[in-house]
Amino acid sequence: MPRASFRRSWPAFKGRRFQQGQALIYGIFVLVAGLAALFFLFNTGQLSREKTKLVNTSDAVAYSAGVMHARALNYIAYTNRAMVANEVTIAQMVSLSSWAQYTKTHAESTAQLGCETYYSEPVAKAMTLYIPVCYFLFYANEIGTVEIVSEAVQAAAEAMVFASDAAKAVLQASQVTMLATLPVARKDVMQQVANANYLNDGEVQVDTVPLLDTFFAFDGSPIMQRYSGDQRERFAQVTKASANLDSFVPSRHWRSDALVPTCFDPFPHFDYVNRAGGTELIGYDEWRALDTVSIYRNSPHGWRRKCRSNEDALGYGKQSANDGNSSEGGGTVTSGSENPQAASRASSNDWNYTGLPSFFELSDKALAYTPDNADKSKQDPKVRFAIRLRRQSDQTATSDARSAVKPSAHLNNYQGAPAGGYYASVSASEVFFSRPVPRADGKTELASLFNPYWQVHLIEVPDDIKAVAQSLQGTVLPP
Repeated sequence: MPRASFRRSWPAFKGRRFQQGQALIYGIFVLVAGLAALFFLFNTGQLSREKTKLVNTSDAVAYSAGVMHARALNYIAYTNRAMVANEVTIAQMVSLSSWAQYTKTHAESTAQLGCETYYSEPVAKAMTLYIPVCYFLFYANEIGTVEIVSEAVQAAAEAMVFASDAAKAVLQASQVTMLATLPVARKDVMQQVANANYLNDGEVQVDTVPLLDTFFAFDGSPIMQRYSGDQRERFAQVTKASANLDSFVPSRHWRSDALVPTCFDPFPHFDYVNRAGGTELIGYDEWRALDTVSIYRNSPHGWRRKCRSNEDALGYGKQSANDGNSSEGGGTVTSGSENPQAASRASSNDWNYTGLPSFFELSDKALAYTPDNADKSKQDPKVRFAIRLRRQSDQTATSDARSAVKPSAHLNNYQGAPAGGYYASVSASEVFFSRPVPRADGKTELASLFNPYWQVHLIEVPDDIKAVAQSLQGTVLPP
């Protein structure tokens, strides 16, 4: 008997299709939320990138401005030193011309001392230092060498003075031109640096007016000023110190005493040859040189037969370079108090010379910033500079600006709303004076525009400058 077939049937649930529909709606919701989150993350990432790039760019812009400030200060220092070098050259040329004239007249007078023979006056009196000088000059004069050399030296020296004076004029003009063009050049360089950082990535603007600029507003005035007229004392001091490093310039002096006495009263007295000379800066507009040599002979005078020394001039030379207002006084070495007879015979064919140049140096306010200043904030003059960069929101690479990724109307349409419609970054740089190598004497060198030791680095933006930047954008951040 066949077995009856049996198939179990499962009950049907009417809600099964309904549950499948709910899952689809949930999936769509999750998908939309995910896309919205994706756009949010995309825009957040782009804004983070924009922030980093804007900050880095503003740092580069502030640093480039600081480099320009440091180079400007160092350029003034280099050109000041170059002008000092030209002044030293003029002092040396004036010295050489006077010395050449003195050598010529001295050589011509050696014959009266008998220096053409072995029994000359210097030999007879045993003037050991002067004997070789007398014979050398005599024979050099005999063959005409002294005159040729003297004339050549004077001509070459005058030409060098003219060239050095012209070079100073060029250097002064370059200083004025550099400082006059610096504001415009600085603005152009900052914008060029900003544009280079955003090449093919939209636009960025550098503020025309810096938030902080002590290069042109150091305690209310530029950090450097031009000194002229009677204000050239500092330049004169540096010039004289530099010129006097060449020992030939400040003093040309020696003395040769006889070893054999020529007069007794009852003590022995010795004749001598005195060589005097030197070069001085008279005021601010004249270099003057004087060279003399005289022999002093002792002889008895009066009824007491007292020995007295009398001067006989042997050689003399004088040279001056001035602005046309030369005066006889004002000198020490060149006053003629030594060997007065020889000095009275010397005369100068003055050369044209414009005087010490006008020059740029730190302002009086900046020079007051010294390590011993009671105000600790005024112990070192520094150039501080702060600049703001702006990036319009429509220039960013977000979905609502320049990005190729655009949201649909059914998704979360991210809308960036920065204050003022732009993003901003502020950076600051500082130029300071510091020797690359410490002084050998361990002392601290004061800042000046005669040494090119100005350096630059980035600094934290001061709080007051941050507050100004926030107010310009219409925002106030919590402390």
